[in-house]
Amino acid sequence: MNETSTVGLTDAKKAVIDALGNRAKKARFTTELAATLERTSVGKEEMEQALADLQTEGTVMIRDNFCADPHLAGVDLRVVALVESIDGADPQLSAIRVIDDAWNKWLGEYLANHRCG
Repeated sequence: MNETSTVGLTDAKKAVIDALGNRAKKARFTTELAATLERTSVGKEEMEQALADLQTEGTVMIRDNFCADPHLAGVDLRVVALVESIDGADPQLSAIRVIDDAWNKWLGEYLANHRCG
């Protein structure tokens, strides 16, 4: 599905940073981020380019996750967070921590509620 966007890359990058920074939960799945950004006219392609640029700049960290459940084959399980210090900790370590927290919470809920038959 091709999405038409009315924003440029600079605006898309700002929208990504705003979406990640304006929540109590500091890490988000990229699918959640895409849904939020869609409301601000940032399409998936623009989001992906913004994320790639922001990751290269060291502004965000994106971690790929894997779950061996066959129902999740092909599902985008990437989690993204801003690289910023939380409570004085190293910014990269803080990003890893919030990403891992988001992943572990989601995975725990998924495994508690999903049964492969």
